[in-house]
Amino acid sequence: MNDTATPAAGRTVETVPVTRLGNGHDLALTVHRVVGARPGPTLVAFGGIHGDEAMGPEEVRRLVSSVTTDELAGTIVAVPVANPYAYDAMCRFTPQDGLNLNRIFPGDRNGSVTEQLAAVLAEIMLQADYFIDFHSSGLYSTVEYSYLMDDGRAMATSFGASLLYHHAPYEGTSNAWAIKNGIASTVCELGGGGQLTDTYLAKAVRQGRNMLKGIGMLDGEPETLVEQQTVMTELVTLRPTKGGAMIAHFGPERLGETIKGGTVLGEVVDPYTFEVLEELVAPFESNILVLSREGYTRTSPGDYGFMVGNAGTTTTVEEIFAS
Repeated sequence: MNDTATPAAGRTVETVPVTRLGNGHDLALTVHRVVGARPGPTLVAFGGIHGDEAMGPEEVRRLVSSVTTDELAGTIVAVPVANPYAYDAMCRFTPQDGLNLNRIFPGDRNGSVTEQLAAVLAEIMLQADYFIDFHSSGLYSTVEYSYLMDDGRAMATSFGASLLYHHAPYEGTSNAWAIKNGIASTVCELGGGGQLTDTYLAKAVRQGRNMLKGIGMLDGEPETLVEQQTVMTELVTLRPTKGGAMIAHFGPERLGETIKGGTVLGEVVDPYTFEVLEELVAPFESNILVLSREGYTRTSPGDYGFMVGNAGTTTTVEEIFAS
């Protein structure tokens, strides 16, 4: 625990340089530090690793702003916008080199723009005892679940998402880098697509503060936010292979529902000829809806259409850690 030399309580905002760009601009990261009145662990929080996931930066802002120095034990280090140029372009990938920031951790100080970003972010993470990465869905879809990692049980359970995904971390992610360095971690996938925005932002604050109780950074026992946490071990993304109009039959208000296999979740319609080009069908015998779209959105080949978990292979937190 990094609590041996706690600085004076307060808030600071720091600009951390990354590199000089060809347009003459200096790329830098803005880092917020909240030091509590009492010693305790350090939590590092990121938002906006994917620039089209605009909910993440606002979720970080609202959570950090909700915490006072008087109530906090330990330190919160927050990078609300981890990929500034991708955020500005509303793009999943960094525009300068086309790379996915969340697949190249720990990066390279001598590499391309994204590789240098990852290297600086990886260095920031090394001061953490706990790490949370706030993601959302992108421009046209909405999602709700969190990751349950083997070393992040307290974080995931107290964050209180009703759906958890237990799996080995994807190589090159911030989460994988945290685990390699002994940092307890979770990833929050919450909101997106400009749909039910206020609802998900409120959840991020309530659930985030509950997580801070769960790891001892706020006083009090964490609340039980949901009756049951379902742990998924198999999760698939259904992507259209054709572009056009996506007509969804299951909207964001139905996230978490169990759906019979073979059900048509949505279809791609040609906006020119009105022809149904493709159907996206629930693949498992029983499916949990994890990501969806509003009734009408534009779509391109390879976009996120729907995401479903296999309801037939779910388990509980207790069963995962008893095995």
